[in-house]
Parts: sequence; structure tokens; C-alpha cells
Amino acid sequence: MATLREYIEQLQQKHDIRIKIACEVSDEMMDKIERHLEKYDVQKVNKPNKTILQARPLDFPNMDMAEVYIIDFTCHLPVSAGILHQELAKLLNIQEGMIVVRNANEPREVEAEQDEEAEKFKKKPEKLEAKLGTEYSKEEAAEQKADELYGDKFNTSFLKELKKISDSRRKELGQKKVSDPDVPASAPEIGDSKTTNKTSPVANRGPVVMKGK
Repeated sequence: MATLREYIEQLQQKHDIRIKIACEVSDEMMDKIERHLEKYDVQKVNKPNKTILQARPLDFPNMDMAEVYIIDFTCHLPVSAGILHQELAKLLNIQEGMIVVRNANEPREVEAEQDEEAEKFKKKPEKLEAKLGTEYSKEEAAEQKADELYGDKFNTSFLKELKKISDSRRKELGQKKVSDPDVPASAPEIGDSKTTNKTSPVANRGPVVMKGK
């Protein structure tokens, strides 16, 4: 039998207990549980926390596709998990195999809680599709068409852009045409052609008259 000092020390201690029930916990069932826990000098009772649907719950391996409701409470008086397990099963009128009572700080409970958190954030595997030999999707298609990147249309557009740059440069220099110093004076300047209807100034010159000495 515990001494008075040991009893007082037990009253000062806090005991964290966890109840797991493999069925939905109604408000009526929760009221019964809270009233029953008063004899353990209960200090706090948390609302039921429902886990994700599991094919084989860790504490209920004989059940298929079940959701487990977890109730944590703190009390001052020590709790016998086996006795409380039987009391709650009878109180709630459920099978003993559908309820588990355990110390909340047991290594098994801590590990199970960590596994459950990891399961919530587990990324679903991406569906992979073959890309070789398939048409480009709208997201993968290029913004520009093929004829805008190469070919006659691209060349024509490119030459027009060069002409704009050249004309702008001539305007800045105050020249009608920029001469190419590498071209002989007798040859037509760059850009002279029948296509552009331009002629070389050399071609417009008359015959050269030689003055006698």
C-alpha cells in the first residue's frame, strides 16, 4: 500500500493517456467518456482527432479500411490501461478489439504519430507518359512558326530589318548612301542593282576628255 507521501507525489504528477477507438465517436459517447474520466482527477480532455482512412490500422490489424478516433487526456491519478480499456468498452457498448488505451508517451505512440504525419505529406507518384514519337502539346509548342525562323520568309524579313538599320545609319551620318571603301571607283557601289532601280554614279558619268599639254 502506498504511503501518504507517495500518494501526494502521485497527485502532483501528470499522466498523459491516449484512447483509440476504431469507430465514429458521437457527442453522446464523448460525454460518457469525460464523465468516466473524472474519477482519475482528469485535468484536460481533447476532442477526438480522426486519422486518415487506413487499409490496416496499426492498432487494429483485423479491421479493413477503418478510420481511428484518438482522444488524449491528462489526469493526476495513475491509470491502469488494462482496467480503463475494459471500463470504456463496457461503457460505450463496443467490442474490446475496437478500443486501445495506452500511455501517450510510449515510444510506439510517438513513432506511430510521426508515421501518420509523414503519410499525410507523402507526394503521390506522377503519371509518366511517353514523349517520343508524339505531337507537341500546346504548352510545349514553340511560340514562333517554323517559317519565321528560317526559309525565304525569314530571309526577306531579315533583309528588310537590315535595310531599316542601314537607312537609319545613313540618316544619322547625313549621307544618301554609304560608300564601301573596298570597292574600286570604277565599280558600282553596294546596293546598285536592277532590282532596286539604283545605278552607280560612275555609270552616269560622260566620256572623259583629255586635255592636251
